Amino acid sequence: MIRQPGSDDSTPTPEELRARVEGTREELGMEVEEAAGKTADVKEQAQAKAAELKETAQAKGAELKAQAQVKGAELKGQAQTRAAGAKAQAQVKAAEVLERTPQPVREKAYQVGESARTNVKPLIGFGLAVLAVCVVVSRAGRR
Repeated sequence: MIRQPGSDDSTPTPEELRARVEGTREELGMEVEEAAGKTADVKEQAQAKAAELKETAQAKGAELKAQAQVKGAELKGQAQTRAAGAKAQAQVKAAEVLERTPQPVREKAYQVGESARTNVKPLIGFGLAVLAVCVVVSRAGRR
């Protein structure tokens, strides 16, 4: 038997106290369950958001990698085209120089080249001698 406030006897009976305690326990239990549910929801939402961000980052990474590969192929093609053009220009210039060079000079250049190929040791000795002279002159110039 639960008494109403304002009744003559204001001291609750043990049964009333037990009923109040039981009601409070039920309320607290429901509040704890509700808070636990909210916590679980937040954790699940955070995990879902993390998975979504990871997926987005992987997709963006794959997209950027593909773009870099395409751009790399384009640049490689451009470099090859430019190198071929430069090679062709060099060949044309070499042919022009060869045409303008007198025949005796060409023959002498050929003979020097052949001589250098067959007599490597004297050529190396001459190169070292020139190098030694350059070193001595440069050191003398510093003093």
